[in-house]
Parts: sequence; structure tokens; C-alpha cells
Amino acid sequence: MSPSEYALDPDPSLNVQFVDSLVPKLTAGRYTLTAHQSLTKGGNRVDTDNYLDTPVTQEVEVRAPRFTVQPEWIHGAYPTPGASGLYDDVLPHVTLDRATLPWERDEATAQDGTRLPWLALLVFGEGELPGTDPHCLGQTDARTVADLTGTEDGVLLPPFDQHADPITDDDKQKACRTLLVPRTVFRAVAPTQGELPLLTHVRRVNEQHQRAALGDDLNQVGDYAVVVGNRLPRATGGRYVAHLVSLEGWLPYLPGGAKETEGPEQAVRLISLWSWAFETIPDHAPGFAALTEHFVDGEGEDGSALLLRVPLPDRPLSGSDQQEVTDRLGRGYLPVSCRTESGRSTFGWYRGPLIPRPAEPQSDRQRRRCAAEALIHLEQYGVYDVSLATAFTAGRGVALADHQFGAALLRLRGKVQQAAEKKGREATTGARARIEHLVANGLAGHLGEVLTAPARARQDVAALARRPAVTPAPAATTLPATAGLTVERLRADAELHARLTSADKPLVDADDDDLALVRDRLLGLRNLTGVPFAHLVPDTRMLPSESLRFFYVDPGWTATLLDGALSVGLAHTRDLTSDELVFGPKGLAPLPPFTAPVTGLLLRSQLVSGWPALEVRPYANPGATDGETILPILRREALADDVLLVLVEGVPGRVEIAEPQQGVHFGIDEPDNDDETDPVKDGIIRLRALSGDDLGKELDPKRYPFPATPGLGDYLRAPGTPADPDAVLNVAKLADGLGKALGIKDRPLTPAEFAIQMINAAQRRTFTTAAQEQNLTTTGDHPNG
Repeated sequence: MSPSEYALDPDPSLNVQFVDSLVPKLTAGRYTLTAHQSLTKGGNRVDTDNYLDTPVTQEVEVRAPRFTVQPEWIHGAYPTPGASGLYDDVLPHVTLDRATLPWERDEATAQDGTRLPWLALLVFGEGELPGTDPHCLGQTDARTVADLTGTEDGVLLPPFDQHADPITDDDKQKACRTLLVPRTVFRAVAPTQGELPLLTHVRRVNEQHQRAALGDDLNQVGDYAVVVGNRLPRATGGRYVAHLVSLEGWLPYLPGGAKETEGPEQAVRLISLWSWAFETIPDHAPGFAALTEHFVDGEGEDGSALLLRVPLPDRPLSGSDQQEVTDRLGRGYLPVSCRTESGRSTFGWYRGPLIPRPAEPQSDRQRRRCAAEALIHLEQYGVYDVSLATAFTAGRGVALADHQFGAALLRLRGKVQQAAEKKGREATTGARARIEHLVANGLAGHLGEVLTAPARARQDVAALARRPAVTPAPAATTLPATAGLTVERLRADAELHARLTSADKPLVDADDDDLALVRDRLLGLRNLTGVPFAHLVPDTRMLPSESLRFFYVDPGWTATLLDGALSVGLAHTRDLTSDELVFGPKGLAPLPPFTAPVTGLLLRSQLVSGWPALEVRPYANPGATDGETILPILRREALADDVLLVLVEGVPGRVEIAEPQQGVHFGIDEPDNDDETDPVKDGIIRLRALSGDDLGKELDPKRYPFPATPGLGDYLRAPGTPADPDAVLNVAKLADGLGKALGIKDRPLTPAEFAIQMINAAQRRTFTTAAQEQNLTTTGDHPNG
């Protein structure tokens, strides 16, 4: 079969193919190899008295997994084993590293010559396995192969093919995991022979996925066999267990098979090669589309409502003072109550590090040593701007709360100061050696002659003393001692700074533990790690429930934050000098500067808890001919159950918020703008192109709706009794309907084509940004898969 290729992501570097099957040349069984040879000379056969013509035979046995599988062959499963979540629109599946495994045993061949898989994934709910696992905890019954070849009252055992692949005595000693399935349940959940190929395919990954997903990830290269279940978990919730079972000998007993009704009262004992349990919870919350649609609905006319600030007045305030108030609110400020040093209560302006506009360019800032130095007095209005003072206090508070940081900072300063003083002493060694040399060569006598001689003679003696009667000592180094060393002196004297920070004899080792700890803490603090949330968002109106807000990060605020952290233990100007020698712009270990403005977003929504692996993808240069650039994410952290913070280096032109891929899973899509769905009653399938340049891309749902009316009830098996399992897909009918909707009438869908259509599309919402009047205006579009 030729593979159907489908790109899973808009990124052109990713290339994934779906292949119908990967059948080995030889399947399990016994084979006879026959070999013979003959000699020819000049095109004529040479008579060798039939010695060479006698054929030689050799019996060969090809063995394949039969009763168990190795754990390392299981690449992953979805839903994740033991997980609890919203899985009512998902067809459970298991991915195998051994890509040929489903076809290594020759069970049967379909009418078109396709070899049928010998594996199937059966999904059971609570109470459907009363004899083995009534509560779906993943329990199985241990049996030996000898037990399965015997008899069991009221139970139909696996009908092994002993003729094509006999069971040896060694095989009979092997233990395997089994489950006892009531015959009615088996008939209700087992696929038909015609559905088996559609539920098994191969995924060929040629390029690494950009991001590792939870569960069944795609960040490896190779071939993977995928076995998909045919049952949707109930929308009302409950526990389920999925079993990868062997169908050796069971094909005639499948629904529609020749022996389907044989032994109707008997339960069947199946070999479970691998299994896992999971739980789906009732879906009473809005879906991804509805939650993100709310952001778009509330973005305002130009998207300015998605900026992190308090809502602006509907009408501009009159008067110059009132206009100042409006302007400050627009720049992210908030009036707050404060108290002056004299104790008088007043109000001041506060703005946190997350601001709606780019920060004003900074002049040559000086390091602050206390919060008072960061306080800005607005003389025109008689109030204070307490933003930077608050940043200083926050940094100091975070540092004081971290005892390891404070202790390491003090030790580091001590090491730097001792090393600087040692370098200063070494610098004066040349002058001291010259003096000692002169003393040893009669300096005292010369001085006595000079002091007792007449003035004229004294000058002559002095001149004589100046003559180099001996080889002079090396010239003294001009590097001064460090007693009067200050930050200003370091910055003014580049040569002095270079000598103290020279790489040949650094003041402190680059791998010093204290240096690494302090530097790492400062880097984290620069990304606002540990800063109280009330300093980031000082008013709930800035980030109401179910909201998305974009922002810039104020570099002046974060720089003052670091000043506050470094104020711990600050007692002398030499402490400032030590910090400058280490963390200054030309120090031993400066903090790496950002290559672009830092921006980000805050999300307060059920999306954070409902989709823990929610993908946030910031792109630069949207629509560029040479491709978009994915901007680096500096920090991503859930600050609360419903609050997500993302910091980005650079100003994105486009931001995508997408459902987590969770590898590639299969199931039903929810319709757009739907608050609460039942996949059976309301679900749809977004069709994808199977040829041309648009291969794998979603087709316009208005032109290619499936089903014509949302809801997949027509493609489910009709339960035989009220107690029969529900939500089991009629896979053959569904594949036929998908083919007709795609305009394929002369042939059925292949397994690869069916897999492409059944991909459970991860929805995404795209927000585009544009700099207008120094505002980060943002607009969102409708979700798509």
C-alpha cells in the first residue's frame, strides 16, 4: 500500500506519514527452505552425476510474539494510563515501537488481499467485566498457556491454530494475563473483520516534533504501529479499562463471523497483552472554543481591551489634571493609598512590571541602595510615584526570605574583596623590592652624607646617589591599592577595571557554588519569579475572571527589583564595588542582556486547569516570505489553578493558544461556539484533504460538513439490549460515510486515509498584534483545528 502523507502542524519542518500497514515478509510459522545448484560451461550444463543437483532442505521456524509483549514495545497510550479528564470525544489508542507487531501473525486475509491484524484494542466500562475487573482498575487473571489449551466450565478458551503454529511444551509453561468477557459484551465491543484494518495503521515520523507532548509524544523519529479502539467513553463520566488483546483463533467469533452465535451462553477468555485504566469525568464546563471566543468578544474595537490595565473611562475626562489621570491609567498606573514618612495619609501612583505600552527609554541609571532613593516625587501634584520603591522593597523581601541567597551573597562579596585586596598587594610588590634593594646597597650611608654635607656638596652627593651604580629594580606597577576603590572609580578607569577582572587570575572562579547560586536567583528574579502576585496585578479589574491580557515588561522595574535583592547585607561602599566587579555590565559574571523587549501574557481562565498542557506559541514576522520565527519563552508558570503567566523575549506578531496535542489522538471534534457538547449528539468530524497541495489540511466545514447535521448517532452500533455497551462506533459505516463526503465513490477508504480523518483536531485561537501609537493592540480570530 502506498502511504498517505499528512503534515500534523503548519511548521513545514515537520513531516509525518500515515501508512496502511507494515507487513513482514515472513509471518510466524514453520517454513521449509529448499536449495539446489548446478554448473554450466559455455552455456551448457555440466554433468556432475546429480551430486550438485540434489536439493537440500532445511526446516525453519519463524517465531513472533504470541502470549505476551515486551513492555519496551509500548511507546505510549492515550488517554494516559491512570489519567482523569475529559475523554468523551476520544477513541483510546496504543502506540507500539515494534511497528510490524500487528501483522506478524497470519490470521486471515481480507477480500482485497489485505492481511488482517491479529491485535485489537477493546474498551470496557464499569460492570462489564464482572468476573475479572468489575471496577475497571486494570486487573487481569493470571493463567498459563497450558490452562488455556485445556477446558474451563462455561468459558470458551482461545482456539489456537495448533496446525500452523504448534504450541510447544516450553510455551505451555509460560504465564500470561487474561480477562473473562461475557459473550454479550464481547459481541458488542469487538470490531468486525472488515473493521480491523481500519483500526490499525502505521505512523511514520520523519522529523522531530517541536515540542514534547504529554503521554504519547512525537519527539522521536521512526515507525510506530497504532491500534485504535472503536468506543467513545460516555459523556456522563465513569471509569474505563482498555485491553490490547490477541485475536488468534477468534476471527470467526467476531460480530458477523461464521461462529458469532456459537456458544452464546459462554464467556470468552481473551489474552490481554497490555492494558491500562483511565477515568473520564462529566463535561459540564464550556469547551475550548467557547472559552477562547469569550476573549475575542471582549477585546474591544481595536483589541485594546486585551491590554493589562484597569478599564479606561468611557468618556475622556476634562481638564489638564484629569487628562493626566487618563494618561496614567492608559499607561498601566493605578492610584493606591500610601503614607508619607511624616505619617500623613495620601495617595500615590503605582505601576507594576507588567505594562500595556513599551517602557520609556532609560537614561544612565544609578544603582539604588534603599527604597527611598527609588521614590519619585511628582512635584506638580504633590504625590509620589511608588512603583520603583515598591519594586526595590519586593526584591529585598524576596531575597531576605531566601536564606541560602543571603548567605551566598555575603560569602561571595567576602571572596571578591579578599581577592581584590590580594591583587592590590601584589601590585605594590615592585616598589617594595626597589626600596629593599637600595637599602641593601648603602642607601643609609648615602642619606647620611647628604644630610651632613654643605648645601653645594649635598646636591652633588644627591646627584651621585641618583646615578645607576647598580642594575635598577623592575619599575613599580601603577595599579593602586583597593582601599579607596569605588564603583565610580571602576567605571572611570577602564584599565583598572580590566586588571581586576582579568581572566588569567579572576577574583572568583567561574564555577564557584556561591556565584552560581546568586546568579541563578537573580536570573529567576529578573523573570519575576517569587514576586508577589499583588505586585504584578495590583487590581482585580486588570485581570477579571475568564480574561486574557497582553503586556510589556518594564526593564526599569525589574532592574530596581534586582537592586533590592542585592541590598541584603549592604554595609559599605566596597560591597557595591564587589557587586559591580561580579554582576556589572563588564563584570566577571554579568546577567545576559535581553536581545529584544520582554513581553508576555496573563491568562485567567478555566483553560489553565482544564488544559494543563495548553500550548502558547508566540511568532515574530507574521506573513514573512522567509517564514515566521518562534520567539523564545523565558518563563511559563501556572501561578494559580486558573492563572497562567508566560514571558516571551521579543514582541510577537502572532500568538497561538492551542489545545495540547497529546501526541496524535483520534476521536470526534466539537462544533465551534458550543458551550457544552455530547460527542454522540453534537459531535462532528472535520474532513481533511487527501490529495494535492492541501494534503492533510482541514476542508471548509461549510462546504464539506460531516455529518450534514451534527451528531454521530447514525454511525453507532445499535445496542442489542438496554444493558449492552453504548457509544461503540460502526467503523465500517463511518468509513463509508466519510468516503462519500470526500467524493470517493469507487473504492473504500484505506486505513491511513481513515486515520487522517479521525484525527481529533486540536483547536487553536490566533491573536495578531500590531504596534500602534506604542500600544500593543491585539485581535483574535475564530478557532480552527
